[in-house]
Amino acid sequence: MQPHQRAPVKHFCVLAGSRVEQWMRTPFDLLAFGPRAGLGALLSMPERLQTLQSDVERVSQLVQDPRSVEEKQQLVMQEVEDTLVTFLERGATVETDILANIKVLLPPDVTKQLDELIPPPPNSQPTEVVVEPEEMPTVIYTADAVLENQIASEMTEVKSAVSGVKAALEDLRANADPSRAAMLKLNLREARDILARRLQETAPGVAPEGTSADGSLAAATREASVLLDEVDAQFFSI
Repeated sequence: MQPHQRAPVKHFCVLAGSRVEQWMRTPFDLLAFGPRAGLGALLSMPERLQTLQSDVERVSQLVQDPRSVEEKQQLVMQEVEDTLVTFLERGATVETDILANIKVLLPPDVTKQLDELIPPPPNSQPTEVVVEPEEMPTVIYTADAVLENQIASEMTEVKSAVSGVKAALEDLRANADPSRAAMLKLNLREARDILARRLQETAPGVAPEGTSADGSLAAATREASVLLDEVDAQFFSI
């Protein structure tokens, strides 16, 4: 009976940790695992505090959910894994930016040694830079170019949040199980709140007028606002 009881737990643990394993492939990844996760958690703290109430409601709904204990355990482990991977990705992004700024100040041979010692994190793709001493092209970043890149990043976050709301809305509308309605509605509220925050964080009108970023950002925010109004009117109107 003992081997038969332990097998599902082992199988479950393997599935739950599959995404985290890629962050522990090299000795440096093991050393950087804690700092990356800690820094990512620190950066995510304001957002996590804003969603604290919905997280508590989600736990309450999960406790009352009629699904089996095994299914609930898998949902919890998946949630923990997703959160941990998010922390690792955010921490690694800051780490990559810091290293890039340091490498600019170092000689090429030291930079090469640093690249050999510190492999790129799983959420980035290493790029090979060919250095030609005879010709060193100078790249000038104008203020407009920097603004366009910033707006493009914000627009990507808005579009991602819009996709999250649409997916949650589709799940709720397609649901035929009354016992899952409350949980799906909670998921929709959480996705809706994330989209609302993304719109608040996006500063309209800062892109250079007439550029592609200017028009794309306006279209993305307009679509997001229409979707928020639709969701609020249908599910969360007072």
